Amino acid sequence: MQLAKKRHLALAVSALALLAGAPLAHAASNTYNVVTTWFEPDTQPKNTIFTGSFTFDDVTHTVTNLSGTLTESMTGVFPMPVNGPNAPYYDQTQVPLTYQLQTWKDEVLGGTFAAVFSKNTTVTFMGNTWLPADGVDVGGVFDGGPRMSNYAKSTQNSYALIFVPYSLSSANNDSNPLTLNWDEKTRVGSKGLASTAYADCAPGGMMGAVCMTATSESVYGAVGTMSGVPLSQSITAVAAVPEPETYAMLLAGLAVVGGVARRRKK
Repeated sequence: MQLAKKRHLALAVSALALLAGAPLAHAASNTYNVVTTWFEPDTQPKNTIFTGSFTFDDVTHTVTNLSGTLTESMTGVFPMPVNGPNAPYYDQTQVPLTYQLQTWKDEVLGGTFAAVFSKNTTVTFMGNTWLPADGVDVGGVFDGGPRMSNYAKSTQNSYALIFVPYSLSSANNDSNPLTLNWDEKTRVGSKGLASTAYADCAPGGMMGAVCMTATSESVYGAVGTMSGVPLSQSITAVAAVPEPETYAMLLAGLAVVGGVARRRKK
C-alpha cells in the first residue's frame, strides 16, 4: 500500500511539474498588445494611432479577436504643443474598432494582415469597397459619395489594417517588443508595415466628401488623403494561453492527489 501511495504521489508531482513548464514552452496562442502609428505631416504633433490587442497562434499564424481604438488627428485643439498633455494621443477623438472582418497571409512578406472595422461591414469607400488600393482609386471618397447629401445615409465606417510577422512569439514581451518601422522618404524599413493602412470616414475624420487615410506610395501608388503614411508598429505579449491538454494534466494530477488523500483518511 505504501508503494502504491508513493507512485500516486509521484504521478501528481509529475503532472504539476508539466503544468508549470508546458504553457510557456508549448503554448501556441497568445494575446498581444499592438500600437500602429501613421505619420500625419499636416496635423503635427498629432498622428493617427491604432491601439489594440489580438490573439495570435504562432503555429498556424492566425490572427483573431483584433480590436482597439483609432485616433482622429484632425480633432482637438490646434496648435498643440509637441509635449502637450497625454502625448502622443493628446486630445484626439478615438473611434472604437471592434469588428475584425478581414485577414490573410502573405508568404512573401512573412506575416498575416488583419483589418478591424468600426461597423459590422467592410463597406468604407465609394463603390462599396474598403481595400487601401480601392481607396486610392476613388480618392478616398466615402461610400455614399461624392454627394455630401448622401453622407448621413452612408456607413461612416473606419478601419485599421495591421501586419503581424510570423516571427512574433511570447518572447516579445514589454522588454523585447517586436518593432517595425518605415521611412516613406527613403523607402527603407518593413515592407509589411508599409502595406498597412487606415481609413476614417467617421465625422471627425472627414474632409468634405473625403475620408482621412494613410497609405505608402511605394505600395499603393499614393500617400494618404492628407499625406498620411505608415510610420511604426510595436507588438508586445500580454500572457501565454495554456493548451487544453495542460488543464487535463492539472486535473489528472489533482485527481491523483485527491485519491491519495482519500485513501489516507481510511
